Amino acid sequence: MPDALPTDDLVADFVAEARELVQAAAEDLLALDGAPDPAVLNRVFRSVHTLKGSAALFDWPDMLAVLHAAEDGLDAARAGRLRTGPGLVDASLAALDATARWTEAVAATGALPVGAAAESARIVESYRSLLAPAGGTPDAVPASPMPGRAPGVLPDWAADLLADLRERPDGALTAVRYVPRADCFFAGDDPLGLVRRLPGLLALHLAPAAPWPPAETIDVFACNLAVALLTTDPRAEVDAVFRLVRDQVTVATLPPPAAAKDSEPAPDPETSPAADTASGADTAHKTLRVDAGRIEALVALADDLAAARTALGAAVAQAATGADLADLLPALRASDERIGRLSAELHREAVGLRLQPLARVFRRFPRPLRDIARVLGKEVTLTLEGEATDIDRDVAEGLFEPLLHLLRNAVDHGIEPPEARTRAGKPAGGRIVLRAESRGERVVVSVADDGRGLDPAFIRARAAARGLLAPAALAALDEAGVIDLIFAPGFSTAAEVGAVSGRGVGMDAVREAVTRLGGRCTVESRAGAGTTVRLALPRAQSLARLLLVGVGPELYGLPMEAVDELARVKRERIGDHGLGAATILRDRTVPVLHLATLLDLPGEAAPTTPSAAAQLVVLRLGDERVAIEVDRFAGRLDGLVRPLPGLAALPGLAGTTLTGDGRVLLVLDPDTVIGRERGEGTP
Repeated sequence: MPDALPTDDLVADFVAEARELVQAAAEDLLALDGAPDPAVLNRVFRSVHTLKGSAALFDWPDMLAVLHAAEDGLDAARAGRLRTGPGLVDASLAALDATARWTEAVAATGALPVGAAAESARIVESYRSLLAPAGGTPDAVPASPMPGRAPGVLPDWAADLLADLRERPDGALTAVRYVPRADCFFAGDDPLGLVRRLPGLLALHLAPAAPWPPAETIDVFACNLAVALLTTDPRAEVDAVFRLVRDQVTVATLPPPAAAKDSEPAPDPETSPAADTASGADTAHKTLRVDAGRIEALVALADDLAAARTALGAAVAQAATGADLADLLPALRASDERIGRLSAELHREAVGLRLQPLARVFRRFPRPLRDIARVLGKEVTLTLEGEATDIDRDVAEGLFEPLLHLLRNAVDHGIEPPEARTRAGKPAGGRIVLRAESRGERVVVSVADDGRGLDPAFIRARAAARGLLAPAALAALDEAGVIDLIFAPGFSTAAEVGAVSGRGVGMDAVREAVTRLGGRCTVESRAGAGTTVRLALPRAQSLARLLLVGVGPELYGLPMEAVDELARVKRERIGDHGLGAATILRDRTVPVLHLATLLDLPGEAAPTTPSAAAQLVVLRLGDERVAIEVDRFAGRLDGLVRPLPGLAALPGLAGTTLTGDGRVLLVLDPDTVIGRERGEGTP
């Protein structure tokens, strides 16, 4: 039977179930890696068994072969015929990784990717090796067919490279197709840097891995590159160069011309999942699982809103017949208030449908962190806290790459090698905490490690050596400002390029990615004690109550939740108390700042008479209060604040909303505005 289309209900059900089962099984496997537990092993087996049964409903023999092999391996471990150790865990994680990628390909295109057969054969062979008795032959493990290409046929991309050579050298050649992951820069990978490490390079072809999107939507930190090359370097040296990106590489060995006459070389069974799915993964349908009760609540609110609209329509009809407007005013006000209340409730319910717990993102990190630590020879424990914190789905999905880079940095730059930690009086194993917590309408996600911390003197010296700032500007920075330099483009604290990082691509990309999500990124560190990076993000788009204030001809919005009070103070009561202008309000000294100055805008001329009143907005910033002088108060507004990528990079702006007459209103972020004036750094 042909592959089912992604719109088929049966396929949609499989995709939803497979995502959950793969995630659950992967988490259990990582637990098995530390301490074998029969109960956990049974859970993994049941997840794989269920996956295999579901996949058997479709014509996907490569996926079925992998899941059958995984089931056999796990069953052998349950029966005591196979040790539950790193070998089984690695093979099973590879099987789940492949299943996850193939599931997304099915969701996008309705079929498994082209390279599934080769990858299936490799994974099945890994289980054969595990199940082979000492000195004997492997236990029975199903083989994976490789349809679509006869053995010994040179792949088209390698044939094209060979055809472009003016003269083929004697001896064997190695052909490589490398499709880096879109998030490879966050992983510290340099695709062309890897290519340059091949001294025998003969031919190189670069092309986009997928069609380019419109220019205005291009993500400059996403890699869209497909590399094909020919080299005289032997296969072993090529494997060494690409050892950390093996899942993204296809390699074929081309025998010498004399040998090639007898048989063309066959591609090795190594396939890039990125290449297999690049053409259709971005078009996958997104679905949400919604509790039926929330749908009923939305329907009820819509009914109430329709009834309120009918009442308003009746009042308008009476006005049209010439009724006295004074008599209609109470009804119009009541309808307006009711519609406003219902609209706000309807919006809150609708936005709530998009919220999801951060557990879905957090639980993707133990596996890559384990792999990174093993590559670097370090002992690291990852603790997850606040996984139940809800956040907008798009924000959650956009967090994966920046958080992955922060975790990589924590392992590579932060956590010391075991022997260094022991000398410093620390436990040999480092600890990283990934935490989420709610703070009003924002969610703060932090990555904290107990490693060596950041050395401001070293950062200052490195910044000077790279010419990031003029000497005078660099000398004027306080410690917090120096630490903030790690977000400068091209900056790296690594002494040399390593397997994980050190190429100067990363922290600036992290801040840029967080800014695109409408958030802010800050860092704190103590030498010898560790580093904490915090991401403050919007929980969801929400209706905010805003105070409108004027500076010159312009209006701005301030969140009412940050406003403590409004005051009119005679200027004779505002004086310099040593640290700048301040006044006394309710027996408390309150600093006074000018909004026009904070925003670098011209304001109206201040009255020269001491008795003239200054109009102040008193803001709450934690335990402090700060007064902002404005030219005028302009009322209140309830609006939907939307973070805009083009404006989010401007200090002090939280987003925009629309006024009643359709104008765009800039909404200010008090924390950032005040922090900028105080020199606390602006994310």
